[in-house]
Amino acid sequence: MEVEMRDSSSDFGSGNGSPEYQNVPIGEVVRLAAVDNDLFARTFFPSTVRQRSPLFHFEMDSRLDNPAMRKVNLRCFRGSAKTTKLRLFTAKRIAYGISRTILHIGASESKASQSIMWLRSKIGAQMNAAGVRVRPLFSQAFDLSFEKETETELRIKHGVTGETTWVLGVGITGDSIRGINFDDYRPDLIILDDIVTDENAAGAEQREKISNLVLGAILNSLAPESEAPNAKVALLQTPLHNDDVSARAARSPDWNTATFGCWTRSTENFPDDLKQSIWEERYPTRELKRQKQEAAAINALSVFMREMECKLTSSEVCPFKPEWLKYREGAVPLRGIAVLAIDPVPPPSDQAIARALKGNDFEAQVVWRRFGGNYHLIECVTNKGHEPSWSVTTALSLAYKHRVSRIVLQNIQYERTLKWLLEQEMKRRRVYYMLVDTSTKAIQKSKYNRIVSAFQGPASQGHIFVDKSQMDFINQFVEFKLGIDHDDILDSSANALMELINPHLELGEDEYAEMWEDDVPKISFQRACP
Repeated sequence: MEVEMRDSSSDFGSGNGSPEYQNVPIGEVVRLAAVDNDLFARTFFPSTVRQRSPLFHFEMDSRLDNPAMRKVNLRCFRGSAKTTKLRLFTAKRIAYGISRTILHIGASESKASQSIMWLRSKIGAQMNAAGVRVRPLFSQAFDLSFEKETETELRIKHGVTGETTWVLGVGITGDSIRGINFDDYRPDLIILDDIVTDENAAGAEQREKISNLVLGAILNSLAPESEAPNAKVALLQTPLHNDDVSARAARSPDWNTATFGCWTRSTENFPDDLKQSIWEERYPTRELKRQKQEAAAINALSVFMREMECKLTSSEVCPFKPEWLKYREGAVPLRGIAVLAIDPVPPPSDQAIARALKGNDFEAQVVWRRFGGNYHLIECVTNKGHEPSWSVTTALSLAYKHRVSRIVLQNIQYERTLKWLLEQEMKRRRVYYMLVDTSTKAIQKSKYNRIVSAFQGPASQGHIFVDKSQMDFINQFVEFKLGIDHDDILDSSANALMELINPHLELGEDEYAEMWEDDVPKISFQRACP
């Protein structure tokens, strides 16, 4: 049999546009699709796979297909096509006779039923425009038919081999989830499709129940390796809590875990203006950044980070709460006292150069202004790597632009060198700013304690103001916890606040900063006639 392979939504061959697959015998396509998941999906399910496949989908496929990975835990952002990938994976296992007993578990029976009905529609005969019932290409190519079909259960017959594959869809809280056994065969494929919801992740007791069920009864029902070498459990989940079942599986060495947030891995730790979407065609970078700024503006940043970045914040481990931040309305205040704080990057070690500076912090320079008892982040500038000339030029430019009263550094390690470079450049320009050493204020304090002590008081009382576009600071504030990888902006900001939270500045602000000419009430008077 020959068929003309056309896909109205995209070309074949990993999204590369491969015309050589047109007018190819179906048997050859079946053989090629066995090692090319994208070709398999676009050939047999063109209405399902309508856009070019992103690179992270191929990584998901490689983990799902790898027989050495019996327990796969993929933590994926909302909208990453988790359910679609699991449906296609299940269809391929059925088509090539890899699985004979499949248990598909959803958050509820109705959710699982949707996937069963999708599979049913791809195998059962459908009425075409001419009123004739025809079998879909998928069931024709692999000679599949039904021995039994309901909304939650399928019994699929392979015409070539005569083997039968059972597929059962159940909800995670269903009564029939334990002791699954078809014709004396235990499941050799268990699909766990987004089983954790906001409802069953809300309470500790519910989370414990789901975790014990998955990691206990369900996992133990998987066919043994001696009987089914390709048996697999696939858990795809958007993480909702630091102690949900996907988080527990991630902490176990028995599970192969990978996380796919909405940003590419190479840019996910960069400042927001440098981040790139992991799926540009479906979620353009520009739109993701706009959504994140909007979430920050309505105090829903933690929701965006959880749903789209797969990053969880928790009051148990994070000292700062997102709602503590106040978002500035209107123009930046021009009055008050401003300081510039610098957290530089020292010269890279040989090891850092060898890994192309991966994991190194950014240099951060921040300007904070105190006005009316509040603290405003005026500007934040970051730079990757060690560039002394950039550090000096940027610092003096920011100092001049915002009329800062002083420049704050810690007089330790490389910052001593930067302090000397600033002094030399100020001499050359004949422009001078006070250089303040904050190392004595932070003595015997770890960086974590220094940042917490600087921010927790004013932030918890609603005195920290930022602009909703200053996402780099907002990210680090919301994510900050002990052991976090990147805290350079918070570190420099803590030094600035330690300088601004000064009882001596209270007098100056009250007497001078807040009583400007336009604040003085006008006195009405009338001239007396002679």
